[in-house]
Amino acid sequence: MSVRKQYNSLDFAKFIAAILIIVLHTGPFHSLNDAIDAGFRGIITVVAVPFFFVTSGFLFFGKLNSLEGKAKTDYFKQYMKRLGVMYLLWSAVYFVFVLRNWIVEGFVITDLLIYIRNFFLKGSYSTIWFLLALMVSVAIIYFLHKKLSYIKIFLLGIPFYVIACMGSSYYGLIETIPFLKSAFDVYFYIFDTIKNGVLFGWVYVSLGGIFSEIKIQKKTVRNFILTGVFFVLLAAESFIQVRFGWAINGVDTKLMLLPLSAFLFMFVINLDFKDSKAFVWMRKLSLMMFLCQRIFLSLFDIFLIDTLFVKNSLVYFISILTLTLAFSVIFIKASEKIKVLKKFY
Repeated sequence: MSVRKQYNSLDFAKFIAAILIIVLHTGPFHSLNDAIDAGFRGIITVVAVPFFFVTSGFLFFGKLNSLEGKAKTDYFKQYMKRLGVMYLLWSAVYFVFVLRNWIVEGFVITDLLIYIRNFFLKGSYSTIWFLLALMVSVAIIYFLHKKLSYIKIFLLGIPFYVIACMGSSYYGLIETIPFLKSAFDVYFYIFDTIKNGVLFGWVYVSLGGIFSEIKIQKKTVRNFILTGVFFVLLAAESFIQVRFGWAINGVDTKLMLLPLSAFLFMFVINLDFKDSKAFVWMRKLSLMMFLCQRIFLSLFDIFLIDTLFVKNSLVYFISILTLTLAFSVIFIKASEKIKVLKKFY
């Protein structure tokens, strides 16, 4: 499939995914019913980040596939530089909150060492770990693709994703197996997270690479049905994890999430939306909202933690969503005149 400059359906889906990430972080149904909240956050919202990874891989490698020789290398360097600058800029923004914590809670030298470790291996702050993970996964696949097909790279990434699942939503099970628990204890001591480009990003970004070079058949009904089937299987997997207390270390990685992401992407990519400026805005807003939401989540945690704005989960969600959307719109409009701001998204 040749990659166009614009996919309206992807722009729309990424915008919805950005909202779902805010849902994941705010739990709007928590005050209403814990079961509904857990189900929504553990089944619906977890598709958002994988969808961002798959889409990023599809668009990057689709463009790369159309280039030859030195142009490929130049585009790769340009893309990595763009992500690197974004990561540095957002790290600078969020360092304000890191510094505030050091001042309030007390600073010791190990705090600095942990921050340096996180900056290179985990992510300098919550949420923007995505940029670091995307850089790592794109680099891995770019260099492996010099020798291997995207399908083989994808297959190589599956064992790493299984490890991610073991260290997250299946960690309660792993804890009962001494040698596996010891191995993960060592891993978490060094890396502290499974949310990185190797364990999490690799398999999804390479999936995007596969889609970038094949003709995705327009079987909308089939893809819709299979997406629904894997949603049901994901729900069953989540229920089993909760029932047996396995998901004690996060709900972001699940086995059924991988095939679900594949069929969801194939369904979305073939939806036909007429051109509109709204989709251009959605394209810009989706990443901006993804990256800036943590500003308001952090501010609420600091200044409004004991108020209605946080205690009522629905009010919390609406407040964060409204502020994130408003800030993103204003920021993007400002970037039309202050060009340097475009580097943030």
